[in-house]
Amino acid sequence: MNTKDINSICTFTFKEKLYAQFTFNAGVLVAAYGLFMNNTILGISYLLYSYIGIILLMRYTVCPRCPHLHVANDCVQLHPSIVKIIVSSTRKGPLNIFEKILFVMVLYGILILPIYWIASNTVILFLFLLFYGGVLLGLHFHFCRDCQNRSCIQNRNRNLIKMPKIG
Repeated sequence: MNTKDINSICTFTFKEKLYAQFTFNAGVLVAAYGLFMNNTILGISYLLYSYIGIILLMRYTVCPRCPHLHVANDCVQLHPSIVKIIVSSTRKGPLNIFEKILFVMVLYGILILPIYWIASNTVILFLFLLFYGGVLLGLHFHFCRDCQNRSCIQNRNRNLIKMPKIG
């Protein structure tokens, strides 16, 4: 992440955006393919769960409260102009219990749901865990460590107290 000083809102590099978008989409598509090989309806349902879930996360949880998006006009997942169409402008302050549950159910549901059906295909399972595990590890150890979104339950930024409060 690029940042000039502790009080500025950092932006994401092209490599960070490529990493986050590629690993997420590759993980979901590999799992959907593995599910589709077992059952067409499962594969389609998983794709719908994953992408509708992410849209719901973007609309109702962290994106409406994100200074990266609203102050720096930057986003790691999609182009900011697309994200601004998706997000709800009425969400402010900390996440409520339903938003926290939605966040966990979508982010970790995408990981947990396909494993039973793809476990028998070790190549598909390995690729899925490599890609989607990669996005979760990237979030935990890189993006969340420097994130400036005070509302996100994944935030691990120790310097956040020194940064401007948004939302």
